[in-house]
Amino acid sequence: MSNEIEFVSGLYYNDPHPNAPDFIKGKLSIQRDKLLQWLNAKQPNGSGYINAVIKVSKDGKPYIAVDTWEPKARRDPYQDSSQPQPPSQADDSFDDSGDPIPF
Repeated sequence: MSNEIEFVSGLYYNDPHPNAPDFIKGKLSIQRDKLLQWLNAKQPNGSGYINAVIKVSKDGKPYIAVDTWEPKARRDPYQDSSQPQPPSQADDSFDDSGDPIPF
């Protein structure tokens, strides 16, 4: 994964107005032609999505970037030889023939 940020061209986030009600969390502005051109050039993921995240720059300004995070492939523990293997025989070294349990 690259550390380079790819902005979503034509889609902009702004914080809500200070007098906006609490249920308003932000505003999106769409520059239609720019966003359509950008979307047409992008390849969606395997589920048909182009994911984006809202981040805040070091200067405190919000922006929208392409979300490049991908989950790691799940390993099958039964196929992975690096996993510890269960013991092949039960450990019968416990001797219970001595004193009875004190409780």
